[in-house]
Amino acid sequence: MSMSRSQFGLLARALTLAALAFSAGCRLGVPQADRAASVETLATAAAETSLAGTSANGEDGLGLLARPTPPVFQIVVLHVRVPIETAGAVSGVWQYLREEIHSGVTQLALRDNGLRVGVGHADWWDPIRATFERVEGQITTVAQPVRVPAGFPLALELDTAPRDQTLFYVGRDGVLSGSTWQGSRNVLRVTYDNDPRDPRQVRMLVVPEVRKQEDGLRIVRTPAGLWQVPRHELQTFDAAGFETVLGPGEFIVIGPSVGELAAGLVGDAFLRQDFEGTTYISYVVLRPETVGVSEHE
Repeated sequence: MSMSRSQFGLLARALTLAALAFSAGCRLGVPQADRAASVETLATAAAETSLAGTSANGEDGLGLLARPTPPVFQIVVLHVRVPIETAGAVSGVWQYLREEIHSGVTQLALRDNGLRVGVGHADWWDPIRATFERVEGQITTVAQPVRVPAGFPLALELDTAPRDQTLFYVGRDGVLSGSTWQGSRNVLRVTYDNDPRDPRQVRMLVVPEVRKQEDGLRIVRTPAGLWQVPRHELQTFDAAGFETVLGPGEFIVIGPSVGELAAGLVGDAFLRQDFEGTTYISYVVLRPETVGVSEHE
C-alpha cells in the first residue's frame, strides 16, 4: 500500500497512547484505530479533543484573558515493530537521520542505555518508510493524534499491560544500577514547548520512565495552569533522555542502539516486545506540530 509522507506509513494495530489525565483524574486513552481509516481522518478526530485544567491561582475569567495564551501542540506517533531476526535490515534508516544534532556526550549516554535517536525531515520520509516496509512481518501503527498544551507531560505507554520486570540503567556517572518493579509499565514522557528563539520551532524533551500506579491524584504545574493527574511510583532515567529542537517538517526517530540488546537494559525493556509468539524490536517516530493556542472557557 502506497501512502503519502503526511500519512507516516501503514495503519495496523493501535499503539496505546495515554496522556496524563486532565482535571477529572481520568486518562485520555486512544481507541483501536480502524484499519481503513486515514491519518487525515484521525487528525480531524483529534481536533475535537480538549483538555480541561484549573487556573494556577484561582483567577477569574478576566485574569485568564490577561495572561499570555500558551500554544497547543498536536502530536503524531508512529510505532514500527520488526521481527528481531530482521532488525539488521532496518539499519539503513539511520543514513537519512541526523544524530549529530545531539552532543557526543548525549549520544554516548543513549547508546550505553541501548537507545539511538535521530532527526529526520519530511523530504526524506519516503526512503525511511520504504526501508521499514521492505521488512517482512513488520507491524506499523499510527496512534490517534492528540492535542496537548505547552509544558503538559504526555505519557506514551509502550506496554499493553502492567508487568513485573528488572531494569538496568547506566547513569550519567557511567555506573550501572538496577531495580525490580512489580506491576509496572514503561512509558516515554514527552513534553513540548515553543523554542523562544524561533516560534516556528518546537522544543521537545523525551525521558524514559517506569511507573507503578498508586491511589489518588497529584498536581502538575504547566504554563496552562494546574492539572490533576494520577499518582505513580516512578523512576526516571534521565541519562537515557534527550532534548531536541525541531524545525518545520522535522520528526524524531527512537530506536535500539544495537540489534541484540542486553537483557533488562532500558533500551531492551522499552523497545523489545513479544507479540503473538514473535519477538519484535520497536522504532518510535514522533512528529509535533503547533496547531494554535489553548482556549480557556
